[in-house]
Amino acid sequence: TIPHLPARLAGKRIAQISDIHVGEYLDPQRVAEAIQRVNELGVDLLMLTGDFASVRERNYELRLQRRRQAFFSLVEPLRLAQAPTYAVPGNHDHWGGLEPLVRMAREAGVRLLRNEGVTLDEGLWLAGVEDMWGGRPDLKAALRDAPAGAMTLLMSHSPDYFDNVVQRDAPVAVQFSGHTHGGQVRLPRLTPGPDGLYTYAPIVPEYGRHYPIGLRRVGERMIYTNRGLGCWPIPFRFNCPPEITVFTLQPA
Repeated sequence: TIPHLPARLAGKRIAQISDIHVGEYLDPQRVAEAIQRVNELGVDLLMLTGDFASVRERNYELRLQRRRQAFFSLVEPLRLAQAPTYAVPGNHDHWGGLEPLVRMAREAGVRLLRNEGVTLDEGLWLAGVEDMWGGRPDLKAALRDAPAGAMTLLMSHSPDYFDNVVQRDAPVAVQFSGHTHGGQVRLPRLTPGPDGLYTYAPIVPEYGRHYPIGLRRVGERMIYTNRGLGCWPIPFRFNCPPEITVFTLQPA
């Protein structure tokens, strides 16, 4: 539930997919299946919150070549999306250069938001920033053209950017992030942690340690950290399954 949600936005459905990491441990067919599932759910908007491709290769030239191929392999699966689709880059997308991601997004019909935003509906602004780890996020630029009084949703690959949103008292209702894979490996614990879960993640990457998994509320703002679709750097998950998230906007 979102405080002060305009009545006309109530019931809007938003899907989020994050951290696909196609290339090494996940193939494009899995991505196509995920997109088809989103189509079946009948959402109004699809958000892709970074880290689209990852490859292992010591040779620099071969690594760049395999990386380009991995990004290109996402074009056909992402074209299957029936809902308007928006994306932000993740740290793996920045490392090695954004050109393959920019080209992939253009050919797949995905709008890439890099420190900018777009009006989705009357009273709804979707903003996206570059990643903290490798990019240059600019919240001011992402919110600059938002209509007065619009409700703003923010996509930021790294969850800990939310601290900046809160500290600046930015007019953001919800931030959608990924990056952490929810820890990818979660071990049992006897008492619930700060996230309310009876599990903990031994390893969480930098810029994801404050909001590593799930929904958190700070004042009237919220952040959701998606567990992701793929795996990295190890080829498996434990007690932390991949995730497609669907949100239904409702007034508080």
